[in-house]
Amino acid sequence: MRPPPAWTASFRSPSTPGSSTTSCGASCLRKARTASRREATCLSSQSGERRRVFRAFCVPCPVERWIPLMFRRFCGIMGSVFHAGAGARSIRRGFFMERTVRNGSHLALLGAALAVLALATGIVCAVTMQRGEAVSDEESQRYLSELTQQASSKVNQRVSFNLELLGLLSDELAINEGEADDCSTAVASFVENGPFAWIGTVDAKGMLAVEGREPTSVAGFSVVERALAGENGVSETLVSVFDGEKGALYAVPASGGDPAVAAVVGWVPPDRMRLLMNTDISGGVGFSHVVASNGDFILRSSNGNAYLTGDNAIQSLAMQAQFEEGDLANLQQGMAAGESGHVRFVVNGEAREMNYVPLERGDWYLLSIVPPDAYSSSLADYAAFSTGATAAIALLAFAAFGGVLLWVTGKKNREILRIAYEDPVTGGFTAVRFDQEVGSKIAEGKPFSFVTVDVKNFKLINDFFGKEQGDRILKHIHDTILSLLSEGEYAARISSDVFDVILDETDPGRVTAWLERLAERANGFNREGKSAYLLMLNCGSYVVEGDEDVVTVRDRANTARKGVGDVSERLFRCSFYSNPEHERLLREKEMENAMEDALENGEFVVYLQPKVSLETGETVGAEALVRWDSEDRGLIPPDEFIPFFERNGFVIKLDLNVFEQVCRLMRTWMDAGLEPLPVSVNLSPLHLQMPDFLDAFEEVRARYDVPPELLELELTERVAFENLELLRRVVDDIHERGFLCSMDDFGSGYSSLNVLKDIPMDILKIDRAFFSSDDERAYDVVSSVVELAKKLNMGTVAEGVETIPQVDILRSIRCDAVQGYVFSAPVPIESFERMVFGEGGASGSTSR
Repeated sequence: MRPPPAWTASFRSPSTPGSSTTSCGASCLRKARTASRREATCLSSQSGERRRVFRAFCVPCPVERWIPLMFRRFCGIMGSVFHAGAGARSIRRGFFMERTVRNGSHLALLGAALAVLALATGIVCAVTMQRGEAVSDEESQRYLSELTQQASSKVNQRVSFNLELLGLLSDELAINEGEADDCSTAVASFVENGPFAWIGTVDAKGMLAVEGREPTSVAGFSVVERALAGENGVSETLVSVFDGEKGALYAVPASGGDPAVAAVVGWVPPDRMRLLMNTDISGGVGFSHVVASNGDFILRSSNGNAYLTGDNAIQSLAMQAQFEEGDLANLQQGMAAGESGHVRFVVNGEAREMNYVPLERGDWYLLSIVPPDAYSSSLADYAAFSTGATAAIALLAFAAFGGVLLWVTGKKNREILRIAYEDPVTGGFTAVRFDQEVGSKIAEGKPFSFVTVDVKNFKLINDFFGKEQGDRILKHIHDTILSLLSEGEYAARISSDVFDVILDETDPGRVTAWLERLAERANGFNREGKSAYLLMLNCGSYVVEGDEDVVTVRDRANTARKGVGDVSERLFRCSFYSNPEHERLLREKEMENAMEDALENGEFVVYLQPKVSLETGETVGAEALVRWDSEDRGLIPPDEFIPFFERNGFVIKLDLNVFEQVCRLMRTWMDAGLEPLPVSVNLSPLHLQMPDFLDAFEEVRARYDVPPELLELELTERVAFENLELLRRVVDDIHERGFLCSMDDFGSGYSSLNVLKDIPMDILKIDRAFFSSDDERAYDVVSSVVELAKKLNMGTVAEGVETIPQVDILRSIRCDAVQGYVFSAPVPIESFERMVFGEGGASGSTSR
């Protein structure tokens, strides 16, 4: 099948970068191209000629039959852009119309086009200016609030600083108490270096003592009264103490215990309020007054734009300014209540904006006043300039639009091709481009291998080294693959860390050799690095021989890859697709869907295999083995479902279920008066990854009240080599709870004497591998293991014994017990009870 046009690739493939998110302009351009292709043909009733009639996205324009196609495309795109810039949300799509022009003057058409463009520009400019005014008002108020906050902070800091100075002087006077000269020197120093015109002390009766001045009473000042009561502060209004001159009176409580010095006061005249005098804001156009809450001026700005006269700001505003109805009353009420606010008024014919905020001390207020255009004028100028410039650019753009449109179209087409066909990380093929090559390869009819390569645990590389380094590694792997390809072979990154490869070679051995070279070269760059790490590759291969679709081919290669085991021992591992492999995955999927219900419905049943003493010939225990008695498939052997449950983690639930069935069985035996046999239960290594996993087993045992020494937990030998210290802790915990512990399959791996030395196992189960042949060296090894186990006070059980000669040899080397088909296969519980307890089984009353 012929591949779709290149420009459709990024819209058809959700995985292609950039396919889901485009700019508004690109969206309009796409719609325009789509609209231009949606055409119908009709026969003219007058002339009989065929002509094309295009549908428009919007309501048809009256001049549809007049204006050339290029101009209408321009209007659609530019209209969307201009309306978006003006904030109009209703227009989202461009409109495109086909020209139907037979007669007329090109000059008339151009004039009509310019008229329409001028009208559209005028509308855009009007909307822009209207919206600009609203934005300007909002920004002006925000700007005034910020300036007011800054000015009030400066005033508050200066007042707090003056009070801190008096507080420091109070501490120094307390230190120099009784030393008149030192106290006078300290006061003089603070007056000389501070803002105060004079500083004095007040006794408990309110008499003020200032050096060089007559004592006078200041008990009537509320700020002094508060200082005598232990609170510092500044006078609510300007006050006069000496000579009739008014100023701000500061007072703080004295630090010492001398009743003659109960408070320290300082007086600052307006001309010394250095920081407060600089209250002009907004480049000198705005200014601030400091007033009392009743409106009396504390500090009047000398700014040339300050027109208020008199001693009270509120009264001056009432006489000189014009407010909206109720605004002046709201101002007075707000200041009396200690609230902040904003008002507008007109004074001397000029508009003003004013914010009023309370200061932290003295019941003072800061009034910040600016003209409304102090900040917005620059915005208005900018908006006017932008509007004019937009109009000019629009007119010029119309003249050059034809060439620009062709250039943009070509560029966008190239960009679309790049997005569709070039992977942004590797610079190679995308999935779309690769699938086209696969389709062409299938069409040739020659067999080839479709190989999928996955980098194992690549997320860890991203997490540890960062995404940038991860992308470099992906590009390195891609470049390495390309370097190994021959002509006519292709590769591409399909998803985050998965690569697909087309190889002409179909022989599995040669494909494996190719993958081995790939793994070696991919890891070659990093082996000598400071932070060396290995790239493990999981691979799957499928031989394409017939006319198959790309989806099926990729699915089968992925099926093979997902069937690959652990790659920890090699740099790569590859699995080749086969029908049995596919059937196995289907069976595993069926088991995964059914396993939870099967556990709940009791389909997992326990079989018991006896352990026979070689000394007495009696059954001395059993191993619990699980079978799946499925309603749909019948009895399923454990080698079909146990490995799968080990991989998906369900074996944890299954082990606990088997353990509970064993405890229930033992409770039944004890309730029937039978002497129960010890039963061993297998534990998956996955349990060891869960802290306190034995709590669940202990809870089950306690529920059925089974003696723990009758329960044996089997751990496989390989656990010791994965984490010996963890195994030691688990075995100790097993023993603390009273359970027995055995090591299963001893000798199946690379057994170490350290395991026997360091891990206090109760029973050693010797693997069947030693009895699979009549090798005398193997029996010598078994004899040594049995002898060593006895010295370490461990019991021994030989597994998988199938012949009487094997039993005789094991008896001769003093092995304790045998478990195998030579005595019995794993049997249902009823059969086991008949073998051990007789025909009565658990329902009988006699003990063994």
